[in-house]
Amino acid sequence: MKNKRITSFALFVLSIILTQCTRNVESVTSATEETLIKNIWSVDYYFQDQDMTSSYNSSRLLFSSTGAVGYQHNGETIGGTWNRTVDGAKDEIINLQFNSSDINIGRLNKSWKLVDQTVSTIQLEETDGTSKILFRLKTSN
Repeated sequence: MKNKRITSFALFVLSIILTQCTRNVESVTSATEETLIKNIWSVDYYFQDQDMTSSYNSSRLLFSSTGAVGYQHNGETIGGTWNRTVDGAKDEIINLQFNSSDINIGRLNKSWKLVDQTVSTIQLEETDGTSKILFRLKTSN
C-alpha cells in the first residue's frame, strides 16, 4: 500500500513537471518570419530626412526561410541576407545586409526595429543617431 502511494505520488509529480515544460522558442518560426517569407514585398514608404520612396519604385523584396533575401529592381536581383532577432527591450529586429554598392540598396543595410505589422504591411524604423528612418513594406502578391 505504501509503495502504491509513493508510485502514484511520483507519477503525479512527473506529470506536473512534464506538462509545465515549454517549447524551445528559438526553434519555432515567429509570426513575423512567416509573414515575411510567405509574401513578396514592395517598398511602400522610405523616409530619411525626406521622402525617398520614389527611389524604390518597382522594387520587390523576397525573403527566404534560409536567411537569404533578394532585392529585385528593373529585372535585376541583388542577393543579401536577413535575420530576425529580439533585443533586450523585447523588440523584434530585422537585420538586412545586401551585397551591393548601389546607394539605394545600401540604405536598407540596417538593423530595423519592427514597430507595426499587419497581414499586408510591415513598418520598420531605425535611428542613426541623428534622425529617425522609416521603412514600410507592403505585400505585392
